Order: sequence, then structure tokens, then C-alpha cells
Amino acid sequence: MSNYDDELKKEISYLEDTMILINKNLDMELNKVSKAKKELIHVRRDMWENTAHSTDDIDRLADIKQSLSVVQGQTTCYEKIEENIYKYKTMLKKPYFARIDFLEKGSYKEKIYIGFSNLLDEETYDLYVYDWRSPVASIFYRYELGDSKYNSPDGEIEGEVLLKRQYDIKNGKLNYFFDSGLNIMDDALRSVLSKNTSSKMKTIVETIQREQDVIIRDIESELLIVQGVAGSGKTSIALHRVAFLMYQGLLTKLYANNIVIISPNNLFSKYIQNVLPELGEENITRLTFENMFFQIFSNDMAIKLRNETLEEIITCKDNKKRKIIKESLEFKTSKEFITILNRFIWYFQHKIIDFRDIYYNGEYIADRYLLKEFLLKNSINIPIEKRLKTIEVRILDKIKPIRKERMKKLEAFVSRYPEHQFEIKSLARLISIKESSKLLKEIKKFTEIDYVNIYKRLLKNRDLFYRLAQGIRLPDNIDDILNNFSNENIISYEDALALIYLKVKISGYDRYKNIKQVVVDEAQDYYPIHFEILKEMFKNARYTVLGDINQTIGKEANMCIYDDIKTILNKSRSTMVSMHKSFRNSYEINEFSSKFIDENFEVERFERHEEPPAIVSKLSTAELDEAVISYILKYREFGCELIAVICKSMKESEELYERLKDKIEINIITNKSDDISGTSIVPIYMAKGLEFDGVIVYGTDDDNYNTEEDKKLLYIACTRALHKLSLFNIGDKSRFIG
Repeated sequence: MSNYDDELKKEISYLEDTMILINKNLDMELNKVSKAKKELIHVRRDMWENTAHSTDDIDRLADIKQSLSVVQGQTTCYEKIEENIYKYKTMLKKPYFARIDFLEKGSYKEKIYIGFSNLLDEETYDLYVYDWRSPVASIFYRYELGDSKYNSPDGEIEGEVLLKRQYDIKNGKLNYFFDSGLNIMDDALRSVLSKNTSSKMKTIVETIQREQDVIIRDIESELLIVQGVAGSGKTSIALHRVAFLMYQGLLTKLYANNIVIISPNNLFSKYIQNVLPELGEENITRLTFENMFFQIFSNDMAIKLRNETLEEIITCKDNKKRKIIKESLEFKTSKEFITILNRFIWYFQHKIIDFRDIYYNGEYIADRYLLKEFLLKNSINIPIEKRLKTIEVRILDKIKPIRKERMKKLEAFVSRYPEHQFEIKSLARLISIKESSKLLKEIKKFTEIDYVNIYKRLLKNRDLFYRLAQGIRLPDNIDDILNNFSNENIISYEDALALIYLKVKISGYDRYKNIKQVVVDEAQDYYPIHFEILKEMFKNARYTVLGDINQTIGKEANMCIYDDIKTILNKSRSTMVSMHKSFRNSYEINEFSSKFIDENFEVERFERHEEPPAIVSKLSTAELDEAVISYILKYREFGCELIAVICKSMKESEELYERLKDKIEINIITNKSDDISGTSIVPIYMAKGLEFDGVIVYGTDDDNYNTEEDKKLLYIACTRALHKLSLFNIGDKSRFIG
């Protein structure tokens, strides 16, 4: 029997013992919960029946306080039991994911199994599983084999890491394990390393991992940019980098609430929780730019989502309209338009704000010219909106002392009318309130900002726009672009971004002042205005920016985008790393996909061989749909758990779903989806960043994929596949497929 087989038997035995303990602890908590619930109901009923219901009964306040304390204690006990039940049920699926053998200096070797929660045998006090956030577990993330140390409550503990082992456990079953001096993060690499124990393969995998590890452990760069080909593990690396940086928390003071992840959509945001589940347990903020808009402005405002804009660009058959949509997006997110917006902000505070003279009770309270002078005199760089709010407060502070005198005048005025002799004070107060409301409304005309209206003023006043755009090269169809603003009473995606920019520049935005690390994924799809917004919102943050120029949708992109990002974020220490090794896809899928990108672009293929992609051609839609069903069943039989049928657009996805939903179990991914499971139909632009065991690219006809942009879409679609890939078309296949 091989050494691996010996170790496998030991690991299976340990897992069985662990599962027994989890079930035992779970049974204990389930037995407790019923009793705790009854006791909680009893003490709440007792408090209701036997204590005073009014705090006016001073003599019984002590009884109320004592009863409330009992209820709170019982509630805490019940919630703790429920929390434990959830923990043990979760652990039944995957009790741990790693193990280190640690030899403490001057002591003995200890096997430390690492999972998402502690698991203690309360009879023997043996700790079967250590929480990944515990001090000793940090060794797994921070050290390779050899000397190591960690900080414990008793001080620094030194020792030696003798073994690092990782496991693939699903639903309580051990699929495989492998030993590596590094923390192998990616499922594809883990799987290969577990199945191929040759020293050559181990060297290849660990070489890839070492390159990734350099990125993860970079604590010097304020801006780290990673250009990585599809399947190079960018997202996984970024999240492990976050985990590593959190383990430096004692030095850098970086905690979960100091991190934000910028995602292209809510589906991707949800998906990344599963890339690094241990991060999902922490309070890490995940944002899309649409989320930012609704945080800043009212939820009542309707905006067009980014995906809806991409859908229009991809599906619009009217070339003129499509050109306007695309060029509007490109121009209003460009460096040139940002310059115009900055000039407009200057113009707004110097020319647009309509200050008024303020009178109250016959007295001159505020002079319009002095108010403007105060606004423009800004030696300590306070945002415009905050200066306006200061002006409002100062005016109101001047009015406050005069109110008593005003009330006397109003009472004297009301007393002249005999019919009001019994309501002098109340009527005078009512008049005062109405006066104050009218006055406050007048003040707010120049101290509050209606961002949508001032933005409309910029776009609709052509004389103003062209004056502010002087010296800037504008698109040939600029008038069409300006006319395109909110034609359907829905704010376009690019106009929503412009409004966010105006808001954060004019008002300042300190909601995220505690954020120290920002992770931006799919950076190639963002425009200069996105990074200008991030710069304003996260002023004190460092950045990890990930992208792949080959996976751009809806615009042109090259390596220059990273220079723009460096210029905008303007960090003193920035690093650019390129990752050329792709290991998500099999060798055959990778080779096939490479025909859709520039042949001069370097992609190193991972030597994992599986069957080549299939090209399926049929004569009718009905025949093609039946073939899709057949391939889905074949993929499932092969063992594919996640399967994607990728369409070019949402419209095509919805039509296909309607035809297939009654014939086979299948889901459709829409803008409202936040989870992926089983077999799903999904438009290409929503599949970006995701991966599936098997992929069917639907409708790869030449009339559907014939432009250079379509070529990139095919690259994105095909590189989603881990093991199985097939392309389906009616009639002539796309010219790019060959």
C-alpha cells in the first residue's frame, strides 16, 4: 500500500470521528433549543402578566427592570443555541479545509485542522477543528514549510511547520487531499495536484502558485494592478490577498469593515462569496456602481443598469441608434467629459447659485453678496454643499433670538381681532410656523442642490455646454448625444455615473472614510469616470485592480487603460503585474479559445488534457434546441454540476428559456438573480468572471457573430468552461470559429 493510501485511511478515519462529534454536538443543541424556546415564552408571558404596563408606576419599575433582565438573558441563551445549530449544520458539509503540523519550540508536534468554526469535544476538551481566524491558524496563510511563529494571548510562539495539507470535502465526504508547502487556492490546481503526484506536475503547480503568492503578499504597493488572461485566477488571488492582509491586521489595522469589493453586478458579487467562503462570514462590503447611485440618491429615481445598456448595444439593429448609445456611453465617461464636469462645478458655485437677501421680523438678516463671498472663500477646502449648509445654519442661528420678539408682534396683531381673543397664542404660533416654513423654503433655494436639475442645465443649455467644452475635442454627433439624455424618463447608466461624480465632488462623501483596501474586478469594463468616483469615495484606500483587456464588452480597450488608472488614482507606490498562465480551462479549450484574441497576445496553456470543443450545426431551431437538451444530459452524466447555456443577449436567453423550461430542469439568469446553481441560461455579459463545469455557447451563427466585438464575446463565452465546451449554430457557423 502506498504512503498516500496509508494517509488517506487516517484522514478518512479522522473525518469520521469529526463528523460523529459534530452530530453529537448538534443533537445536544437540538435538545436544548426546544426547552429554551419554552422557557423564553414562559418568561415573556410572566413579564406581561405580572409586571406593570406603565412606567408611571414608579414603585414597580424595579420589578420591570428585573423581569426584563431575565427575558434578555433567556433570549441571548436561545439565540446562542440557534447560532450553534446553524454552525454544526454548516460544518456537516465541510468541517475543515486544511491542516498544519506544527512543532512548537521546546514542546511537541500538534496536528491543527483548520475550518470556518471551532469544534470542541466538551467532555475531553480536545479541539478537533480550529477556527481559521484563530491566532495559530494564521500560520497556514503566512508561512510555508519551515520556521514560523504566531502571536498568542501568552505572547509570541515560535516553531516549525512540518506539513501543510489541503482537503476537498463536500457534504461530509473526503474527495481528495494533497500536501504542498504553499496554500494552493484554486480548485483547478488543487484537483490536478491531488490526481497527479509526479514531481514535474507538483513543480508546475507550485510555480504558478508562487507567482500568485507574490501578488497576495505584496504589502508595499498602494495600487496593485493585475492584468490576467481568462482563467488565471485573478479574482481568487484578490480575495486571498484580502485574507492575507487581514492577517496583517495587528500591524496594518486592516479589518473586514475596512475592505470593499467593487463588482460588475450583484450576481458576480454573490458568486465571489463562494470563491473564498471564509471571507463571506465577515462584514466585507460588496458594491456595484448602481448600488452607489441608490445609496447617494433616492431609490425612487429610475436608472438604466449597466447590463441593460450592454443589452442595447449588443442587440440594437438600428446602426445609427446603436452608435449614439455607444458613443454617449464612451463620451460621458471619458476624461474629456470629466474636465467639462469639473469646469461646470466651478461655474455652478460662481454663477448658478442664486443667493437672496434674507429679512425676518423687519430686520436685515443676510446679504446675498456676503453669502457668496463666504461660499467662495474656502481656505480649508470644505466641499461646496457643506459650505452651503453652514450658511443655512448661520442664517437660522441669527433668526432664533428674534423669534420671541416676532411672537410678541404676532400676538399683538392677532389680539386686534375680537373673534380670536381666546386663541391668540395658538394662532400666533400657527402664523409663526407658516412664516418660518416659507422663509426656510426661500433659504433652501440656494443652500440645497437639485443634482438632476443642474445636470440637465449643463446638457440642455448648449451655449453653456460649448463654453465649458472650449478647447476639448468633442464627438462629431455631440448634439445627438446631448439630446439622448433621459428621453424615456429613465436616467441612463452614463448619466447616473455623471450624477454620482457631481455629488461626491460637490458634497464630499465620507460614508466610506474607514475603507483602507478597495478591490476592483473586471477593471477593463470601467471608464475613467468610474475611477474618478472611486478616488473621491475612498480617499484613504489602497487599491487592488484586476482586469483582462481581452474580455472587454461594449468598448475598445488596450493596455493604456492601466496607465489611465495609475494617473487617476495617483498613488505614490504602484505595481503592474501580468499573468499569462491560464489553468481554468483544459488545454484543448484554451487552444480553441485563443483564436478569438490577438495572436500576439501571450497565453500560456496548462497541460490538463480533455476532449476538444464540439461544433454542433443543425438546420432548424427545433433541432438545435433538442441537441442542447441532449448535451446538457450528457454533461450531467459526465459529472458536471454547474452548466451554462450562454446566449449573446438577454433577449435570446429569454426566448430559449421559454422553449426549454418545460422539457428539462433549467434556470435563467437575469439582472435580478443573485445565485447560480444547476443548469442556467445566461447572457454573455453576465457570465463574465464566472466559471462552469460545462458550457454550451448557443447561436454561434455567422449572422450573430461577425464583428471584432463579437469575436471578444466568443472568447469570453468559451473561456467560462472548465471541462466541457460546445458551440451550437444553425446554418453557417461564425467566421471566427474556423
